[in-house]
Amino acid sequence: MSPAFRLLTTLLGVSALSAATAALACWPIRHGPLGPRLLISGLFLATGLVTALPACFTRLSATTPGR
Repeated sequence: MSPAFRLLTTLLGVSALSAATAALACWPIRHGPLGPRLLISGLFLATGLVTALPACFTRLSATTPGR
């Protein structure tokens, strides 16, 4: 698997999980004001991106068996 593909799958996977978590967290306040929903979504998405960067670097630096 190429490093670019591993980077892309890691970045998309972690970001997608973060977005899903934000959606679940915002579900109880879906009928409330927009401000808290945006704040919570932004915090979860920012956390996902901050988590995705080290995960990407770890996946890129990991050696695959057989190389």
